[in-house]
Amino acid sequence: MHPTTQISLSEKLSLAGVVLAIPFRILASVVLSPLLKQYKKKRLNRVAVEAFTRFFIKHLSTRQLQWAGGKSLEIYKAWAKSKNVQPIVEEVEGKAKLVWLTEKRTDRVLFYVHGGGYMITINDNMCSFGPRMQQELLRRDRANNFGIVALIYSLHPAKFPTQLDELSRALSHLLSSGVKQENLILIGDSAGANLILQLLGHTLHPFEGVAPSPLQRGESSNRLGGVCLVSPWLSLDTPTQSYTLNGDYDVVDPQTMISWGKAYLEGVPQSHLPWIKPIYSGPDSWFTGLNGYTGRVLITAGGKENLLDDSTGLYIALKDIAKSNWDVQLDVEEDGIHEDPIFDANFTQKRGGQLGNATMKIVNWIGEGLRF
Repeated sequence: MHPTTQISLSEKLSLAGVVLAIPFRILASVVLSPLLKQYKKKRLNRVAVEAFTRFFIKHLSTRQLQWAGGKSLEIYKAWAKSKNVQPIVEEVEGKAKLVWLTEKRTDRVLFYVHGGGYMITINDNMCSFGPRMQQELLRRDRANNFGIVALIYSLHPAKFPTQLDELSRALSHLLSSGVKQENLILIGDSAGANLILQLLGHTLHPFEGVAPSPLQRGESSNRLGGVCLVSPWLSLDTPTQSYTLNGDYDVVDPQTMISWGKAYLEGVPQSHLPWIKPIYSGPDSWFTGLNGYTGRVLITAGGKENLLDDSTGLYIALKDIAKSNWDVQLDVEEDGIHEDPIFDANFTQKRGGQLGNATMKIVNWIGEGLRF
């Protein structure tokens, strides 16, 4: 939901200062882009949006970001109007909501969980991500249409396990509406990917007080259709080597990520960390048995993002938990940044509006899972 509805006058004044400085920062980045290592080889539209994102996020507090960003439902409805999509909002037990980014369907569904560090709302790029990939898939011969639904969940100061409970209830709601788990793919970016991993951990190790996971153990033909994790955020408050190596390249600076992680984990007992930071705080056997619930996992990361170590570490933790009917892939885009495919939805780097290689990897993987 949207916890910050009002900020102080001083917060508004400092926010105004940041907003006034943004055009100059963007202009400087565009002019100097041939000389700046983080922007070399990038088209000017991407230089501009990355410069805006990094500057805006770095210089504003969480309260300012939440207030300036608006409410998730309002953002969704504005996006739907701009895309001529009929907005469909479903209430879920508790505070969470499901919003449809396409027409509502129950035969084949992509379930999207947005990122934002558990701090900020869904945005236009995130809303466009799934539908843009759908457009690519529907161009193909014998393509089958599918629905895309997104979860609107509670943000900071809500803490673990609030979001996990909301996702579990939302997924139960979706499955009870007639969607079969073998025709369902879970996809999330950054904190959204973290939340999906919380759910998978909850499925294997039920967390007391949270709504039961609706995922059912099955045979190869009726397990969950797949899990796609885009730039998964697992380190939270613990910087890794890739923070040091890629901090100057990435669109979100390392200190912001660390501060968001500390805020989310404040007051969370050590015993709860395996659900939140499984590859850093959980036992090596944490994901053992996951192949009973799904047979396909795709992890994507940017070669120049802070969270690269999170993705490679997760791949190592998952790749050998089963010897058959288990397909785990890691795709690292050489010069990609955090959530590169999300930016690709509205700000492609290829000429002619073509999707980048990392995004096309996800498109093809979804097509295989939904039997295109």
